[in-house]
This record gives sequence, C-alpha cells and structure tokens, in this order.
Amino acid sequence: MARSSFSGPVASANGFLTTAATSGKSLTLKAPAALSADTVLTFPNGAGTNGQVLTTNGSGDLSWTTNGAGTVTSVGGTGSVNGLTLTGTVTSSGSLTLGGSFVLPTATAAQIGSSADAINTSGKTVGKMVVDIATGIIYTATGTAATDPWGATTGTPVTPAP
Repeated sequence: MARSSFSGPVASANGFLTTAATSGKSLTLKAPAALSADTVLTFPNGAGTNGQVLTTNGSGDLSWTTNGAGTVTSVGGTGSVNGLTLTGTVTSSGSLTLGGSFVLPTATAAQIGSSADAINTSGKTVGKMVVDIATGIIYTATGTAATDPWGATTGTPVTPAP
C-alpha cells in the first residue's frame, strides 16, 4: 500500500493501522486477532451518501451501495392462546389465511357455580371462556377473582358461591 494514499503520518502496530489528521484526530483500522489469509480491502473514493453502506464483491473491492429494504413474500406462524390454536400465513398481497381449531375447556354447572373450584381459582382471566358440558352454554369470565361472575350466552350470569 502506498503511503501517498494517506494525508497524514501512518503508524502500524499490533494489527492497528492509524493515520493522523491535521486536526489532531486519527482514523484507526483494526485487524481481527486471527486472519485465515492476508487481506487487502480497496475502499471506494469519498464517503458515500446518506443511507449508503459499504458492500464487498467478495474479492476485497468495497463500494458504496444504497441499502435496499428488501421484499417479504410471506410470513407464517402457529400459536395457541386460551384454547385457540391458529396456523396461518400473511402474503405480500396483504391476504391473511388462517386455519386451526378452537377448543373451549369444559366444566359442569356445579364447578362454574363454586368459588372453591379450580375453574374459578386457577387461571381465571377476564374473557376466559368455558362451556357447560351438560347444556352447551358458553360462559365468559368477567373478572379474575374466584367470586367474579361468569357471563352466559343465555344472558343470565352465574356468580360463584363461596
């Protein structure tokens, strides 16, 4: 590398290459601790423009390139929340396709009506839904406390008794 390519004094030691500017500041390039081979990087002229990044051609020639945003063609996933299992894909056209199953936990009327039952004491969250296995009525928790009522599809809420 020709020294004439630097505008200030050049120092090299322990994997560092430093050149000093007339402002008293310096630019330092540091080599990694272990190199698999000698490496020569050829930098482009100038500093590039706002938003550009340095890219390489794989042979050590660097150039300024505008960083593109890229294109997403689809995003897929699978998940479960409160008994709802969904699988789906969002495509680049904005379409959302879902498939899966919705399984409600079951309980008896006695369990729903008892504040001591696990249906009311463990994992009760606002909006949690259960289905009465005898009647098919769907109940929705209106609160998190064991004595908070369950709203019902029939319109008649059930308040768990102590």
